[in-house]
Amino acid sequence: MRYLLVITLLASPLHAAAPPVQPKKIVLISGKKSHGPEGNGIHDYGWSVRLIRTMIQRSNVAQDVRIEAHFGGWPRDPATLNDADSVLILSDGRDGNLFEEAPHLATPERVRAFDAHMKRGCGLMTFHFSTFAPEKYREEVLRWNGGYFQWEQGGKRAWYSAIRTIDAEVAIDEKHPVARGVKSFRLREEFYYNLRLSTDAVPLAKVSDLKGRVPDGNVVAWTLSRSSGRGFGTTCGHFYDNWRNPMFRKLMLNGLIWSAGVEVPPEGVETSFYTHEEIARSERPTRVLLFAGNEAHKWHNWEKTTPRIREAIEKDNQFGVEVSLDIEDLSRRRLGEYRAIVLNYCNWHDGRPLSEASRTALVSYLNEGGGLISVHFANGAFHYSLPKAGASDWPEYRRIVRRVWDHSAKPASGHDSFGRFVVRPTDTTHPIIQGLKPFEVTDELYFRQTGEEPIEPLIVAESRVTKRLEPLAWTYRYGKGRIFQTLLGHSEKTYDSPETGEILRRAAKWVAESER
Repeated sequence: MRYLLVITLLASPLHAAAPPVQPKKIVLISGKKSHGPEGNGIHDYGWSVRLIRTMIQRSNVAQDVRIEAHFGGWPRDPATLNDADSVLILSDGRDGNLFEEAPHLATPERVRAFDAHMKRGCGLMTFHFSTFAPEKYREEVLRWNGGYFQWEQGGKRAWYSAIRTIDAEVAIDEKHPVARGVKSFRLREEFYYNLRLSTDAVPLAKVSDLKGRVPDGNVVAWTLSRSSGRGFGTTCGHFYDNWRNPMFRKLMLNGLIWSAGVEVPPEGVETSFYTHEEIARSERPTRVLLFAGNEAHKWHNWEKTTPRIREAIEKDNQFGVEVSLDIEDLSRRRLGEYRAIVLNYCNWHDGRPLSEASRTALVSYLNEGGGLISVHFANGAFHYSLPKAGASDWPEYRRIVRRVWDHSAKPASGHDSFGRFVVRPTDTTHPIIQGLKPFEVTDELYFRQTGEEPIEPLIVAESRVTKRLEPLAWTYRYGKGRIFQTLLGHSEKTYDSPETGEILRRAAKWVAESER
């Protein structure tokens, strides 16, 4: 009866999986840096592109967007723009005989090709200096994204537009979707103003202290809705540190995803500012996706254990760990881009089944050679015996994770009281434990975990309850994938023992070397 109920619930429309979101492709183009050395915080195009990419990838719209970045000018293979949903240009613009034309305006051939992309519906965002444009392309740039900085009059360098660096209030038109979650804010900026705007451009941000021409001389950000595609432009962006301002950051990222046709969330794009070190870490070639975040069950404090797991794995410079708090990202993200998945997650007291799309995605990922690490109570997920989780039962998960927590077993699964005990490596020659000595850890010592598939323990500890050496970690294969399961990890104190971090680090390396 239990299994019939599970099948009925999974087939119910209430639990039907939403169709996978097809992410929009956004191409970021960074021009050459002309204003001082890289990283000096002024016209820092390369670092801005790297920061934007990191912020989007770690935001609430990460599953909706695919970011592609190009540095030093126009993409080597311009065909990459053929399926772009929007392009962001962060670069210099020509100012008479000073500096270089923005990359998309550099040659007549490039302008014609770019115009074709705009006509097919590709979006465009211009940013600060890339808003500079020559009069010969006036018609195109107004049609593409609705505004530009006019430096040229009568064929000569004679500014119609203007520049002023001040600390001022930026007033936002909060009715526009790009302004979702954004309130008016103060900003020290090198503002460009008195711009040339098309009659269809919609002013989004104004700075009255600039005292520009009436009626729209104070506009510093605007949008354009074309018959095909969208445009967003801003003259802000001189100082890199302005990305630290949450309202500036949200406005820019909202505008970027909107230009690509992505629905801006009601609260806007939620993300953080990242340091250069954090950006570099996120760009490491071996990507790991770490799942955490069950609000229904706080005993296993994922808010504290998740950063410790991430820190432990990222001590190996080859790894960059991304965190998802939504287990359904199994079907929303491109799992093939990750060498390993880490489960620091359990749906105890949360009876929602994992969608069929996410189940299929995880099984396919492992069958095709993806790596998996299961931490502590992740082995209790999707099990009929756990409180309020019966409807989520997934029998195949008990093959993926070979030892699971089972309340229905006779006797039931259990653990020693939280406390200090000694972990002993076994005499196997596995690289995950090679050279390790016995060590103390503060944790829960799990025992009587159930499962039919064989395991070969890598570490063990003696339970005060069962009086036996209990297995605490092991490896095995599922399809072409490698899996490491550890029962350690109840709290952040687990990772106060350096050996537990070392084991996780080695495990990540081992599972990431699965066949692909």
